[in-house]
Amino acid sequence: MLDVYVCEDVQEQREVIARYINAAILIQEYDMKLVIDTEDPEKIIEKLKSSKNVGLYFLDIDLHTNKNGLTLAKEIREYDPRGFIVFITSHSEMSFLTFKYKVEALDFILKDEPRQLQHRICECMEHVNHKYSKITRGYGKTITITRNGRKITLEYNSIMFFETSANEHKIIVHTENKSIEFFGKMKDIEEEVGDDFIRCHRAYLVNRNNIKEANYTDKCIVMKNQAICPISHRLLGQVKKYV
Repeated sequence: MLDVYVCEDVQEQREVIARYINAAILIQEYDMKLVIDTEDPEKIIEKLKSSKNVGLYFLDIDLHTNKNGLTLAKEIREYDPRGFIVFITSHSEMSFLTFKYKVEALDFILKDEPRQLQHRICECMEHVNHKYSKITRGYGKTITITRNGRKITLEYNSIMFFETSANEHKIIVHTENKSIEFFGKMKDIEEEVGDDFIRCHRAYLVNRNNIKEANYTDKCIVMKNQAICPISHRLLGQVKKYV
């Protein structure tokens, strides 16, 4: 998952940017989450330090504090070298400074073009989603599912379990904080993900690495996000081999 951060000192502008971001995440079903929107650059760093995820940062340059957006971006790079930084500002004359500070900004969006603001934010998010999906293929295992004609790439470590849907020919993939229903067969999913997942029930395929505990008395598996998956009597022995 990608964490999204917004640092903007004008509340009205900050709320607009946050609204555009949340709308894009919802509509496009990006594996992203807006984790903080604030006027305080120190809160961005504080939040960043506690996260293990790559970030997408929308930063104003003039924050009216002792730390501007450029110095904030430079500090972000120390903690998140793979993160994506986008500046949203009214100071077009400062764009060249992004090179001086060596922060490798993805884009530079001007506030004085309000009609283009949402479009440019959405473009950045689409680009980052595509690029991050390619990066994760090199750093960790992923699976790509298709929903409503749109491909969604998920990292294995973000998946809790797969479940057969009540809707015919559909599977539900459960991540830490959301569920996505898509057309598929559990048998095909099981073959693709291999030994990283265990079949504990005819309708459930769980991620071995995200199991918190197995309760053999109640015949269930508790996942790290506290979700509970049943263990069938037929597959109890198989589960015990791995958990």
